[in-house]
Amino acid sequence: MDEPSELQHNGHWRMAVWALRVGYIALAVALAGLIVVSSGSTPWVLAVGVIIWLAATAVTWTSFFWARQQLPESRPGSWSMRHMLVYDTVHAQSPARPS
Repeated sequence: MDEPSELQHNGHWRMAVWALRVGYIALAVALAGLIVVSSGSTPWVLAVGVIIWLAATAVTWTSFFWARQQLPESRPGSWSMRHMLVYDTVHAQSPARPS
């Protein structure tokens, strides 16, 4: 993925990546909650998953836009940065890897 090297050292970008990872887990919990609710049990698991997902979404988008704002004027478009964000969440990089 051809992303600006400034993003790897940007705290807001790293926060957006981690918040999106938490969002993935929250969606899995919400899905498990749907299964639990459909079996006639209490909706607490679904509620917890949805609340965590909403919080992770807010943190992801806020951090994403702060990171985008801190890039130099030749910044990539919004859609390409969204693809970079998803790519970074599923392709972990070693901190020792040179940029």
